[in-house]
Amino acid sequence: MKHFLILFLLIRVAFAQTTAYQWFDPASTTPAFIDGRGWTEGFEAPYDRLPAKAKQTVRPEVWRLSKQTSGQYINFTTNSNTILVRYKVKNAQAMPQMPATGVSGVDLYAKDTKGKWNWTRGVLKFGDTVEYRFENILHPLPFEHFRLYLPLYNEVAWMQIGVPEEKTFNFIPVNNEKPIVSYGTSIMHGAYASRPGLAWTNILGRKLNSNMVNLGFSGNGQLETALIDLINEVDAKLYILDCMPNLHDKTRFSAEEIERRMRMSVSELQKKHPGVPIVLAEHCSGIEGVNMDAPMVKKYIEVSRVAADVFRKMKKDGIKNIYHLSAKEIGFDLESTLDGTHPNDIGMMKYAEAYYKLILPLLK
Repeated sequence: MKHFLILFLLIRVAFAQTTAYQWFDPASTTPAFIDGRGWTEGFEAPYDRLPAKAKQTVRPEVWRLSKQTSGQYINFTTNSNTILVRYKVKNAQAMPQMPATGVSGVDLYAKDTKGKWNWTRGVLKFGDTVEYRFENILHPLPFEHFRLYLPLYNEVAWMQIGVPEEKTFNFIPVNNEKPIVSYGTSIMHGAYASRPGLAWTNILGRKLNSNMVNLGFSGNGQLETALIDLINEVDAKLYILDCMPNLHDKTRFSAEEIERRMRMSVSELQKKHPGVPIVLAEHCSGIEGVNMDAPMVKKYIEVSRVAADVFRKMKKDGIKNIYHLSAKEIGFDLESTLDGTHPNDIGMMKYAEAYYKLILPLLK
């Protein structure tokens, strides 16, 4: 019996290894089949978030972070119930406070014919090459298309998507509908979602069925002219400015400086895109009850108050088409963050829901 079992397992493994796969590279064409960006070409590397020309205008740290693939995704169709993904990342695969699945992993969703998004479990292996194996996907497939979200905090050197040779596979071209462009901090960048699909911009994109452009730069969302100039190149249906988490240090950013940057950002965007809504957000953790570190909470509450005061002054000055998202509306509580600042998956869901409630009426 023992020998029979061993023979059976050997035959099964040998049979499994006979499946031949065809492989597809989303970056192999111009423009590439990489969605979630404000530009379709002119990149230094295939998976960059900013065009190559930005290297001359943004700070080096912003440029480095722009090479991380947060917010990017690949849409495709297939009739296969097995999908393989293999790729290489350039930096450390995990961080002490964020798992490899969020930093360097991918995430597969599928939209069915009723418009509902479904998540697909993947068997993963992290090594020199990262591999995800999505198997036993519902069959027959009731899906319009699949969406593969790329890593939140790493650079992708190359990527291939594979299906069995007898199955069909087609990339869906980049959607040219006007996106929602979001500019912010590490929280927008994706810290600390457990997997890419749970970053709040990705959740919001699914909820609104909208293109999203994620320009979150960890520690570097500072309402800078260079970034506003780049954002102004993107013809968006709505702009989100969520930079208060990186402006709470009063030794660097006084209330007057925050006001100057807020007014500059709104003014420049409205010059080129009059009538397009602009959402200005408070610090998501600027509310009592998120944690017991009193000095930290005080800083976050104070910068949120500055943002709220500047917004009220701009409204009083007659500036139209600007909207405010408060920390209270985001609704963080003691279970919403990993470290008192950055949301965990619970916080990401709260964040996305708050934006959804505010934005949905504006888009209609």
